[in-house]
Amino acid sequence: MNDGKTKGGPGSGQGGRERGGFSFGDREGGGGKGRGRGDRDGRGGRGDRRDGPGGGGAGYRIVNELSALEKAITKSDFPAMKEPLNAVLKAIKPMRLDSIEKLDLGTRGKLITSLMRVQRLSKPATPAAAEAAPAEAPAAPAEAAPAAEGAPAEAAVPAEATPAAQAPAAAAPAAPASNAWNDAQFTIGLIWSAVKDSDRAKTAFENAGRQPTESDLAMPPPSAAPPARTDRPERGGQRGDRGGPRGERGDRGGPRGERRERTDRPPRAERPPRPEPFVSSGDWQADVKKLEEMGRTRDAARIHEKNASHADAFRLYEAGGDHKSALRTAVLAKNDEAFTRLSAKLKPDEIVEALERASAWEKLMEFHVAKSDFDSIAKLYERANQFDQAGLAWERAQKLSLARKAYERAKDFGAAHRVRDLEVTKLIERGDRLGAATLQVAAGKKTEALETLKPLPGPKAYHFMQKLKLNAEADAFAKEELSKAEAANNPVQRARWLELTGKLQEAADVYLAADRKDKAAFVFEAMGELKKAAELLEASGHLDKAQALFTKAGDTANADRVKALPRPEPKAKPAAAAKDEEGDSLPPPDAAAAPAATPNASV
Repeated sequence: MNDGKTKGGPGSGQGGRERGGFSFGDREGGGGKGRGRGDRDGRGGRGDRRDGPGGGGAGYRIVNELSALEKAITKSDFPAMKEPLNAVLKAIKPMRLDSIEKLDLGTRGKLITSLMRVQRLSKPATPAAAEAAPAEAPAAPAEAAPAAEGAPAEAAVPAEATPAAQAPAAAAPAAPASNAWNDAQFTIGLIWSAVKDSDRAKTAFENAGRQPTESDLAMPPPSAAPPARTDRPERGGQRGDRGGPRGERGDRGGPRGERRERTDRPPRAERPPRPEPFVSSGDWQADVKKLEEMGRTRDAARIHEKNASHADAFRLYEAGGDHKSALRTAVLAKNDEAFTRLSAKLKPDEIVEALERASAWEKLMEFHVAKSDFDSIAKLYERANQFDQAGLAWERAQKLSLARKAYERAKDFGAAHRVRDLEVTKLIERGDRLGAATLQVAAGKKTEALETLKPLPGPKAYHFMQKLKLNAEADAFAKEELSKAEAANNPVQRARWLELTGKLQEAADVYLAADRKDKAAFVFEAMGELKKAAELLEASGHLDKAQALFTKAGDTANADRVKALPRPEPKAKPAAAAKDEEGDSLPPPDAAAAPAATPNASV
């Protein structure tokens, strides 16, 4: 045989790879390095110590031998099949399998495939068939003689002698191949018998032409018990000394207390026998009676429920303690008294789940109405595409936005407008005028949206109008506010509106004329004149901001100079920040709003 005959255990490395190695079907075995403990001192890997039915070690050895068998199958080499088939038989007999199903899935599939492939191979021709073949075609040698014209006469082979001379050469290898095929079929029959597959075993023995004896079918005796553990030799007194008698133990500090008497253990209770698997008889009524007699009430209840016998299903579910299923079948059986009684034992979520599984939508609606759960009621109506009723439920739940959308889907635009007005009023009460104006603009009510925004501070109302794409209305509003500021002779408010409408230079001039350098500085910053803005901020006492603008403008000298200026001590924050004329908060200065402090100024 080839070198592949060497068995490679889990972790044996090269041998395992030559003979099939690790496969995904081998649960306990494994090939390649680092898998298990390997073959140490003739022992198998970790799987070999668990060679029970379908154990990893035995299963691995079977797969290992099947690899050599497959090589012989591809060549139809029946003599080469003898050794791997015998090895498979030796590996599978000690397992004492009740069925081939006891093998793990990978081993079982490979074993069945290989054995069936051998059984399907045709039997080699017998010697009688080899002798009959030339006799049926005597003309072939005669036709070949004239083909060698000019050859010596003594070199020509007589036509009548050719079949007789060739027959022994052809018949010589046929007899061993035929016998090897019979032996392979017989061994396969023994393997099928070992896994209790009588039908396949019978076919294999018929192919082999002989039947097995009792000794052929005999199973090997169980493995002997492990040898008793021999007495351990006495150790030496020192820790490292392994020879000589064991040393005396040191004093443990006083006499040893009396050992407590051992109480007798109560006898261990026997385990109850496992129930036999239930096999259906085909008659569901007979099955439920048998299951009920066996005490398997819930299994019987499931069969009743499957066959629409809801009253009996409810009775058995309740007897089995499955209250959720009992509630579901009580609804299907229209047993209101049982529904009320079982509802007290379950949580609301469990009741809802049971009613949904039973598709008892009316009962579920009654349950939500009793709890005034209008959110759940609205969702049920939406699932039923009853959007008008869903809108009423959302309105009762104070979910006005969802109610408006439900009315719009129901094409009840009158109710949708009514709910929108309620929603706008509620948003204004909460102070969300932008949200209210957004709803009004979406409904095409621009005038009402402007009236909603105008009570806000002028600049904020202007920005909200621009956000709602009311640009023309925003410009008209800004002109109106600018006229009011000029009429009231309020330069700061006038400059603010000039700044909002994009007239930055005019706004800066008005701020400077009103001696509002801090305001003018921010306008110059927006215009890109950073140095001018920094000078105005320094003059107004905002030193940190002035230093940042000098640095941004690239004026390092002035930035360092402003950095060296002393900052005032932090003051307590006022209760409310100061506001200018149009209600905007003013940033607190870093120093007193006086002329710029000099380097020699005292802190």
